[in-house]
Amino acid sequence: METLQTSEQLIKECIKDLYLDPRNLVRKWSKITNQTCQIRFAYPGQHIASVITGIKGRGTAARGDDLSDGSEVKTCSRADQLSECNSCGAKVLVWQEECPVCKSHDINVKTDSHWIFSIRSKNELNLLLNKVPRIILILFDKESSETDNIRLRIWVVDSKNKYVQEFFTEYYYNNYLKKENPAPCNLHPLLYDFFLMTPKIIFHADIRFKEREVDTIFWDVKNPKIEEMPTSLLTIQQIKEIFKSENLTKKEIINKYPFVPELMRDKLTMRAKITKTFKNKYVR
Repeated sequence: METLQTSEQLIKECIKDLYLDPRNLVRKWSKITNQTCQIRFAYPGQHIASVITGIKGRGTAARGDDLSDGSEVKTCSRADQLSECNSCGAKVLVWQEECPVCKSHDINVKTDSHWIFSIRSKNELNLLLNKVPRIILILFDKESSETDNIRLRIWVVDSKNKYVQEFFTEYYYNNYLKKENPAPCNLHPLLYDFFLMTPKIIFHADIRFKEREVDTIFWDVKNPKIEEMPTSLLTIQQIKEIFKSENLTKKEIINKYPFVPELMRDKLTMRAKITKTFKNKYVR
């Protein structure tokens, strides 16, 4: 494993050079060309992962070689997604304050981008679950639609985690192998499956575009913090099982326990996935 001498200043320079400035330039040209503001952040994400963890890459784009310790790095940006007008259905670019077609201000701001895992064989599944020591998940998003500032958070997930193993194994055998044209495996940030994997946050920063500044809120690779699971993500049945001693409604439980108590997370199980039969390989 090759390491590098990192620092908070180096991290800020990396984020400015590889994320902040390119995003501003793409926005500039989007206003001229009316093309999307979205750009691919897979490789910049690997650079950012290196300066935050202090671990170099191996100089390749191969699976499992994102960092020299074998870590897999996945990056997702929800900051510049193409939105949609609720009135007429037209697409709305991130910098547009009204629908370009009907001028409506009723805009559905999309926040459904996700981490994509391509698992196309048993060997690839085995590599991810048994050879990759950890998965590093990077998310760019907005804390509020009221501001142009971007929130950057990075989590680590143990590939040997019980639910990580179940999630990707279930996808391969019950989704990929059963569909004629299977989509890659999608892991959605901040939803039930994500929290079930016990993600630990190692970095959190706010990126202020107007000031061209990066404010570091948390950075600790050696002592990451477990991300708490919001109780609101649980079903009514799960809440009844976990909080059965509480004679309260679901709303009252959520108000009293905004996050699932750590000792109770072990009672949660992966939910059954529904495979749409019309996409199955053998259905005609």
